[in-house]
Amino acid sequence: DGTHEDEDDDDDGDQCDDLDTRPPTEYWPYPNKSVMLLDVLDNLPRCRFSSTQMSLIIHLLKEFGAPEVPSLKYFRKLQTNMRSLCGSDPAMHTGTIARDFSNPTIAQHLHLYPEEVDGPISETWQAERWKEYDPSQLTPMFSKGFRRFWIEELAQLKDGTYVIPHSWIVRHGILHSDASRVVFTPAGWKKTEDQLSMRKLVDDDEDLYVVMVSPWADDVSGNRSKQYNKHMNMYAGNGCLPGRLLQQEFHVHYVFSQSINETTTKPFKCFNAATQRNCRFIVRAPGLPADNPQQSEESCHMGANANFPCRKCGWGGSGLEKESEDGFHNCHFAGIARDAETIREALRKQLSTAMYGVASHVEDLQTKSGTKDSITQHWIEQLLTKAKEMRSSHPEMTPDDIAQHLQKWLEEQPGDKMNPLLDIAGLDPSQDTPVELLHTILLGVIKYIWHLLNTQWSDSDRHLLAIRLQSSDLSGLTVPPLRASYMIQYRNNLIGKHFKTLMQILAFHVHDITTPEQFTLIKAAGELSARLWVPEIDNMADYLSELEIAIANVLDAFDAIDPLRILVKIKLHLLTHIVDDVRRFGPGIRFSTEIYEAYNAIFRLCSIYSNHQAPSRDISFKFASMERVKHLLSGGYVFDAHRGTWVQAGDAVLRILRKKPIFQRHLGWTPVSEITAGHIVPQSLKKMPSLEWCRTRASASSTPFTPPPAPNSIWRYGKQLTTVSGDKVSPGSWVFARQSDETVILGRIAELLLCVNDEAAPIQARSAVLLERFVYGNERHPEFDWPILRRPNGEDITEHGVTSFTVVKSSSVLFVCSVQHDCRLGHCRPTVVRHELQERQETNRIVQLIAHSDDDHFVLNVCGLHNFVQLCRTLPRELTKLKPLYEDRKSFHNEVSKAAREIRSGRRKDATEKRRATAQRKKEKVAAAIAAAAEAVLVAEAAAAEGVDVQDDGPVASNDEEEEEDKSESEDSDDDEFLPPVTQMTRKGPSRKSKKRKRTH
Repeated sequence: DGTHEDEDDDDDGDQCDDLDTRPPTEYWPYPNKSVMLLDVLDNLPRCRFSSTQMSLIIHLLKEFGAPEVPSLKYFRKLQTNMRSLCGSDPAMHTGTIARDFSNPTIAQHLHLYPEEVDGPISETWQAERWKEYDPSQLTPMFSKGFRRFWIEELAQLKDGTYVIPHSWIVRHGILHSDASRVVFTPAGWKKTEDQLSMRKLVDDDEDLYVVMVSPWADDVSGNRSKQYNKHMNMYAGNGCLPGRLLQQEFHVHYVFSQSINETTTKPFKCFNAATQRNCRFIVRAPGLPADNPQQSEESCHMGANANFPCRKCGWGGSGLEKESEDGFHNCHFAGIARDAETIREALRKQLSTAMYGVASHVEDLQTKSGTKDSITQHWIEQLLTKAKEMRSSHPEMTPDDIAQHLQKWLEEQPGDKMNPLLDIAGLDPSQDTPVELLHTILLGVIKYIWHLLNTQWSDSDRHLLAIRLQSSDLSGLTVPPLRASYMIQYRNNLIGKHFKTLMQILAFHVHDITTPEQFTLIKAAGELSARLWVPEIDNMADYLSELEIAIANVLDAFDAIDPLRILVKIKLHLLTHIVDDVRRFGPGIRFSTEIYEAYNAIFRLCSIYSNHQAPSRDISFKFASMERVKHLLSGGYVFDAHRGTWVQAGDAVLRILRKKPIFQRHLGWTPVSEITAGHIVPQSLKKMPSLEWCRTRASASSTPFTPPPAPNSIWRYGKQLTTVSGDKVSPGSWVFARQSDETVILGRIAELLLCVNDEAAPIQARSAVLLERFVYGNERHPEFDWPILRRPNGEDITEHGVTSFTVVKSSSVLFVCSVQHDCRLGHCRPTVVRHELQERQETNRIVQLIAHSDDDHFVLNVCGLHNFVQLCRTLPRELTKLKPLYEDRKSFHNEVSKAAREIRSGRRKDATEKRRATAQRKKEKVAAAIAAAAEAVLVAEAAAAEGVDVQDDGPVASNDEEEEEDKSESEDSDDDEFLPPVTQMTRKGPSRKSKKRKRTH
């Protein structure tokens, strides 16, 4: 009848149903649709609601007559029960990885074995890192049906041959084994217990896998305000998933605790949705992604300000040693690698030295090695204190006796004595902390360049740069809309996305406002960045060789501008280690941490909307609740004790994520979209009406269609085209396309056309693209050293048959690229004006833009990150191959090191003179104070001898003079310890006798 019982308060509790006894429905494990939608709404990561807001939502639903709306208390009880059902209670286990196995949507993508490929390398398991593990530390078995085959156990091939597999590895997409043939002997078969040790970790009906998990740790503020409220958080991603999935927030997991070593002997049990069988898994940590300070902490390293500032190698020394020719030259290369065993030995030596009670000896060891661990330091401080106490209380004990006593005491203490990361099997924290792109490149190299330029630019230079940046052609760059005026106004507060845009386009806009050395540095940084943000590597050897040149060019370009920069900024030296990291871990974006940094926003929201009484507990429970909702909606299995089996949520629950894009976006889920190459989205008929083929510009050019379009056929203009690579392009975009003769051409889209006469025909036969042709030769730009684009000239037209315009099929457009006008050659000026838009409204303010002097000269942007791999595959090798800035780097570094020594020597001399002058001023001040005090004493003695109380306060000081005097006394208070006792007495004022005489007088 449309009525609803609203007498019940939202906070009143209802009887919460038992999930195990509730009959399954299409909304299972929820009782109804209302509860399901409320639970999803309450667990959207970036759309958080407090309990007060949820109670208002529930109240509004009841007021509107929504059926079966629960009270808030009943709703919270139901959430608690479902958290237990899904195994999402925060506990000491790796349940987040177990849910990946029990989720069929995710389990089908898990890659559990290392892979050898002849073609492009795009994933971590295709690089060298997984292959560094011993086969016993990787997944030791594979199952075929109900049969399980284990390494180091006898197996029989289809042809009857007996073998012993030693390892499993994927080659050409097929699982292979490196095995040894076995021949039967009269002695029979022999098996040892060691060969069966891995099998003993699981039951007979269970599989055993090894999962690669790279935990990420950082500190983040839990406050909405600027007041910093530090929280240490840890996230993890399943390293067995493809990189494209790991860049989605859906696959980022908040980790309550990470017990990696425990899973080695007690593998975690779960359900494998891909095989529909129970399984167990062991966790390995192949890498520790983080920012540089956190990685130094994890590597037991003293940090960037130490004498040995690199966490990955032994380069360093005193200031003079680093400024020497050999020290400066070695800074441009990776040094001798540190390793876990060397770190452990250094920490043991520090502990044993601390037992003798001399702190300076421990500090010397730390300074000479650069090794320092926070856990070990805790015990070192206790040992130093106890050694000092024992020397005082037991003077008869020798230092060796005290050390032996403290050694025994230390062994009896519970807990770790040094970094537990050093004891994880297969992990070396010093080498398995890959150089991260966000903090080292964007917030390091590019930020240094931006600061260097802005400190030298005038306001007019910055204004001109803002105009140029705003006039950039952003097609083919996949960057957010450019707000140039904002970037210039807040130039000291830019973040990663701003630097990512600048490094791709800045080189085109700094002419006439930078020196040649600065331009070389900007260009070198852009070339390095384009080679680091690649999703796949065709040939690892060639790529690493090219990467070494790019890194060397950046470092040498910095040397030419600031010889000391590489000695004081460790991020520049860390660039030399990227080559080895890419070889071991794959493309640089695979160990990027941008997705984890972005996930901090969700952590902060969980902190803000907690009750702040037990923040860690509340945050953990909220993340567990969000993980539960994601697991249920994506089809994950949970164990139903009532039915005694693993089951999925009801069909209505599963349809939410599959059919509702709004929930996909809010949960961070990006479904795989099918690319329809050649699809054209037509323009609105109100803006661009239909027209006949003979009236289009494309009709004047030859077409690849057979038969050609009829002159009176009706066509519509298109506004967007999907390329073969999946890019969305529009008229004015620069693209590569394939002609009917398989020739790849470059051009600018002039028209997108879609035939509307024959909609039943395939899209390839009724859509066309008119390209404005541009050609590139073997010559490079004289300043950029990048490919030059020009219009076809007479030779191109007569000898090669190149036309100014060409029509191609829409399905033949391959990918988009970035092209910028050659404003250096054209001397383009800001002569175009338009009204400024503010909040999508046109204002009366006028802004200037660059007016290009011609439309004929362009440069192919090889600093663009998007489609850089496709660009290198398409262009001739001569157009993209890097050239070293200096062939003889050793001689160049010797010259720069000499300049660095001169600069440092001058600074040391200035500092010495400044200290000497300061000391002289202090001496003069002390001497003046002593003289004044002595004179005051003489005057007082003379007055006392004459019986006269001398008191000369002088003229009355003004308030300003009194404040200045008080300020002077405050500034000079630190010098009191250098004054003789008589001076200190005079500063304290008259003595008691003087006060008495004054009162008598």
